[in-house]
Amino acid sequence: MAKHKRVLDVIGVIGELLITAGVLILLYVVWQLGINDPVVSNVQQQQAQRAPISTPIEKQFLDADKNLKQGKVFGRIYIPRFSNDYVRQIGQGTFQKVTLNKIGVGHYVRTQWPGQEGNFAVAAHRTSHGAPFNKIDTLQEGDNVYVETNDGWFTYTYRQTAIVDPTSIEVINKVPVGMTGAKKGGHYMTMTSCHPKWSNKQRIIVWLELTSQSEIMPWELKQVIGK
Repeated sequence: MAKHKRVLDVIGVIGELLITAGVLILLYVVWQLGINDPVVSNVQQQQAQRAPISTPIEKQFLDADKNLKQGKVFGRIYIPRFSNDYVRQIGQGTFQKVTLNKIGVGHYVRTQWPGQEGNFAVAAHRTSHGAPFNKIDTLQEGDNVYVETNDGWFTYTYRQTAIVDPTSIEVINKVPVGMTGAKKGGHYMTMTSCHPKWSNKQRIIVWLELTSQSEIMPWELKQVIGK
């Protein structure tokens, strides 16, 4: 009888520990989603908005250059589908501690620069650290993503979304593998993030194609953000 009671006591303790662990996990999720992510997201937004819109004469960023170090900002990205005022800085590299966790959006170092022939590829968190690509799955036909650097403004238009394994690095090739209609000599952009949310089991990929380039902010973007 005493042995049976000890077993019940042990089970009771384990049950209490599991309940406590569950509560802690729930509190963490609430803190992450309800407090931390919105705060960090707001900071990233303000950092990106802080510098005035650049012109061909005024340089607001570091030049896009192959020698640019991890974490150095060279541009901004505007995604009206996410919100009318959505803008984030783009940093060199995809090291989490240096670029993704602090700046938000990072450029894959082996891919091309904005406007260049080939594939300009970027990554960002879908959850945590401001979740810059939280709404990546909402991009659809007709949507534009705008990239601003010292070299001008680049308009990329949505083409396709895919879900792939983390090992499928060929999606950011110069000619992105899996993108319908991709060909040598094309000008593409690839956005990547984890899939599903709160998991790194797979990757969500969004492919876009360069449709225009200018020295000043595109008219249609100016109408959206009211500049």
